[in-house]
Amino acid sequence: MASCYSVTPAASTSGTRNSPRCSTVFVHPNPSLDPSAHSLGLPDTLIDFTADTTRAIAQLHYSNTFARTPDVKYIFARAGGTVPYLAGRFGIIDEMRVIPGAEGRATAAETFRRLYWDTAASWGDPVLGMLRDVVGIDPVVFGTDYPYLRRDLAVSCREHIEATPELTDGERTAVLGATATTLIPRLATPRPRTRTPAS
Repeated sequence: MASCYSVTPAASTSGTRNSPRCSTVFVHPNPSLDPSAHSLGLPDTLIDFTADTTRAIAQLHYSNTFARTPDVKYIFARAGGTVPYLAGRFGIIDEMRVIPGAEGRATAAETFRRLYWDTAASWGDPVLGMLRDVVGIDPVVFGTDYPYLRRDLAVSCREHIEATPELTDGERTAVLGATATTLIPRLATPRPRTRTPAS
């Protein structure tokens, strides 16, 4: 929704109302809504995108939207922003019960393990290690951010996933496509190759 965070009451209500059962939702950050952020000379992709994704996950969790939509499979770009790093802070907030509605939702730690996380701009071993610790590797899916990310960098993302010792062979297969086909089964069907007419 333009000029509106995906987690404002209007957006949250609309998303909950319009989400069919068992749908898959991909959540991607937007440029910062704060004009002053654009005066600092830093691209949104450096800090604001990760903060925007983190804010979306926090609001969807603490507004109980995740709890109200248990059949929706959410995929969050860029490994969920800073969520893997801030998971301990979520745990403290849950333990202190400072946000109303705790009786109507699972803990953040439990919720994170039923969400999905892609590897776009987040394929380094430290990030994969944090994802393993916080959510496990099962809900991690491959992503590159191409064409917004330069092609050679997108290719290096796949090359790293294929070679990293952080993943077992089975986990590698899952990240590079097997998990995605369980979310979107039509991806498992090879697309016919278009032949170029002979000249």
